[in-house]
Amino acid sequence: MVLAYGKLSHARRRAAAAGGRRQVTSTSDTGATPTRPTAAFRVDIQGMRALAVTAVVLAHATGWPAGGFIGVDVFFVISGFLITGLLLREHERSGRISLPAFFGRRIKRILPAALVVLAATAALASWLFNTPRAMSTWWDAVSAALLVSNWRFEASGTDYFHATDAASPLQHFWSLSIEEQFYLVWPLLLLILLAFAAKGARPELRSRLVVGIVLVLIVSASFAFAVWQSAAAPQAAYFATGARVWELAAGALLAVCAPLLARIPMAVRVIAGWAGLAGVVASALLITGSIGFPGPWALAPVASALLLIAAGTGAGPAYSRWMFPLANPLSRGLGAISYSVYLWHLPILVFVPMLVPGTALSTVPGMLALIGCISVLSFLLVEQPLHRMPLVGTFRGDAERRAAAWTAWRDRFGQQFLYSAVGLVIVAGLAVIVLGPALRMPVAAGGPAAVAAPVGDPLQSIAGELQLATEATSWPDDLSPSLDDAISATSSTNPARACFDIGATPDAGSCTWGDAGAPKHVYLVGDSTALAYAPAFRAIADQSGGALRITTMGLYGCRFTQDLVQNSGAGVMDDCPTRKHDIAERIAADQPDLVIVSNAFTDGRSTDGRALDAAAMVASTLAETAAYQVPGRVVLLAPPPLGAELGSCYSRVSSPQDCAVGVDAAWTDFATASESAAAAAGERFISSLPFSCVDGVCPAFAGTTPTKYDRVHLTPAFAEHIAPAVLQTLQAAGAL
Repeated sequence: MVLAYGKLSHARRRAAAAGGRRQVTSTSDTGATPTRPTAAFRVDIQGMRALAVTAVVLAHATGWPAGGFIGVDVFFVISGFLITGLLLREHERSGRISLPAFFGRRIKRILPAALVVLAATAALASWLFNTPRAMSTWWDAVSAALLVSNWRFEASGTDYFHATDAASPLQHFWSLSIEEQFYLVWPLLLLILLAFAAKGARPELRSRLVVGIVLVLIVSASFAFAVWQSAAAPQAAYFATGARVWELAAGALLAVCAPLLARIPMAVRVIAGWAGLAGVVASALLITGSIGFPGPWALAPVASALLLIAAGTGAGPAYSRWMFPLANPLSRGLGAISYSVYLWHLPILVFVPMLVPGTALSTVPGMLALIGCISVLSFLLVEQPLHRMPLVGTFRGDAERRAAAWTAWRDRFGQQFLYSAVGLVIVAGLAVIVLGPALRMPVAAGGPAAVAAPVGDPLQSIAGELQLATEATSWPDDLSPSLDDAISATSSTNPARACFDIGATPDAGSCTWGDAGAPKHVYLVGDSTALAYAPAFRAIADQSGGALRITTMGLYGCRFTQDLVQNSGAGVMDDCPTRKHDIAERIAADQPDLVIVSNAFTDGRSTDGRALDAAAMVASTLAETAAYQVPGRVVLLAPPPLGAELGSCYSRVSSPQDCAVGVDAAWTDFATASESAAAAAGERFISSLPFSCVDGVCPAFAGTTPTKYDRVHLTPAFAEHIAPAVLQTLQAAGAL
């Protein structure tokens, strides 16, 4: 979230000293007569903050409005406008910009509350989360403190095997990182530009003109990059500094043009203000994450925010009365605490349902109320006192003014601390009452799931293990690998990883298991679901007594279909056509006894824009296998149904039932279409249900083995565990 807070404090102090908090000197500047531009307290901008943070919090808490994330873009614009305006006015007033004072104000305003949230979140994560997720949250906290969290999320979002990881409770710090990265560079660049422009006549006009030209170039270049990256790598683009700078720079450009806005007629201001407000609301309601964002669609909320800010620039109190949705006391109050609201909302939304599931506090109204209470306390106890604390060196050489400033600070915030401390005690008491049972909850371990499953043929044995797992009320203490290790390892321990990786098509010899002289040759091909099955087929080949050799290769993220299906994984779309072509040629040349194809059971979209449902995807798969020239020797192997997100559902206070899910409807649609189409084409379809679910329930482990490391992919250990059951299923279908 953009953190454009406290940026009017300097202007407020100057306004108060002049005898008026609200209305101060106008900022018109023709270049003929030097002026002393100041800024009035903008109640409309306070209301914009309230609107923006409300959109973000509601979107995270309820999923509505779908485009609530555009609140971030509104804050970027506000921040660029206010900060640049302050810097320009400081330079025009004094002929200089004090970088130590600027960074001191930033540190006071941003750092204290942020560090409190980071520390609290990291501590709770260590207690509640599974080990990999807790460690990841700690690294998220470190990257946020170092102002590089957006780079961390940008990198993890483009990692194919981590793209579906549970959301971090600190993910919202990405926008703070971008904003502060901008402000580490922008004041320095502004100083250089102002020094260059100060030479010659009419320096203030020249300065704003030079700065404006540079900002136009920055906005244009960054927006173009955003449009390109949003199409090429949308997950990375969302967090990329280069794709977001244009939003801050657009606000800065408006600040440069502020003197031109002072003479706008009131009627035009009101129309523009309401149009901007309508644009922000419409953006939140209509924009979704499935379209190009931040380029080009962030242009809508950014332009609307610019229009809304411009309408109120240089306006008097009458304008605020017209913009009552933003200027009312409720909006102003929420705007004042919106920084704390934004910092606390996501950790609360993540942790409270884990601590007190099924209680009133874990409902949306309960969590929103808790966000409000904690945010007010954070605002009163941390944010305001440290923000208003006099900077060291502010009154250097004037001991009397320094002493007066510190006395005023103590008088004001001493009383505030007292009231806030009473409120904190009350909230803490209620928290102990509500959270007491959760705080005493022991870590679940052992239980019915640890009982040995019935011994029988492979399919019966797996079914028995799955049945016991669906009845378990606590996690077994002898899982191997542990759930923590399973989450951490992902595909890195898969013996076929190199045969499915990005790059040149791998050598078939290095991706073949079993006796080179085996009478039967089998291929396993497909996307990452085929990769997940690979350890099972290696075990089948190794245990075949020289009867089988199995070649397994494909490309994760690449559907082995005739249509090229869109995928945002880094490098996937570049390598997918070549990989499919090379493997098809190899199969056609080798003429194996059997080709097993496994692709994800999810709808897709072709690169030419066509939507591909289950029937279309299955038809496209069989069209691809026709190029193998092995009619009657193709098996469509279904992936397991989608499971729970293990990184989210497994924690120190969760139950196995939290990670057991039913068979998803998409899987059923694909299975029905696959079975029908395969039979019509004279091929075979193999269901994965006998070795992944029982009675329509798919648990997170079977026996002593975790089944998946995310929603989609089998753990290598479980794939090896089900090898006999997979072989039995293939033999029963007459495929082997």
